[in-house]
Formats: sequence, structure tokens, C-alpha cells
Amino acid sequence: MMKLPAELAVTQVENLHQDLLQELHHDDDVCLDISEVARVDTASIQLLCALQKHLLCVQHKIIWVGQSEPLKNAINRLGLSEYLILENVD
Repeated sequence: MMKLPAELAVTQVENLHQDLLQELHHDDDVCLDISEVARVDTASIQLLCALQKHLLCVQHKIIWVGQSEPLKNAINRLGLSEYLILENVD
């Protein structure tokens, strides 16, 4: 499981991208703990969408752990709630 930082901003996208690439080496679903995410920008959501796209292509998924209202609100505002589905949160 990978714990996402409190701030998902464009300044952290490169580091987040590298961390997510490491998670993909396990060739399985990717489990993301979003419980500490307090701020998110569109660059970070774009990265999560790219992750989702890749995982769907290899018949895997994102498993969300915890709750993050800021992340959920940003996803909803961008019209991505059916693509980055947070309803399967553990």
C-alpha cells in the first residue's frame, strides 16, 4: 500500500510518478491510502487518471483506502467521478 501525501501538487508530481511506477512493478492492483490528502491539484489528478488508464489496460484497478473530501471534491468538479471511482474505498 502506498500512502499519498497531504498535498498532491504539481511540485510533487514527478516524485509521485516515480513512486507509482514502483507500485506497478508488483503487477497487481495498486492500493492507495488517501486518508491524509488535504489538498490536490489537477496535475496530480491527471497522474491518477493515467494510472487508472494503465491499470484498466492490464485488468487491474486502484484500491482506495481511507477518505479524502478534498480529493473527492476535486474529482467531482472535474467530472471524473465515474473514471476515478472513490466509492470502492475500504
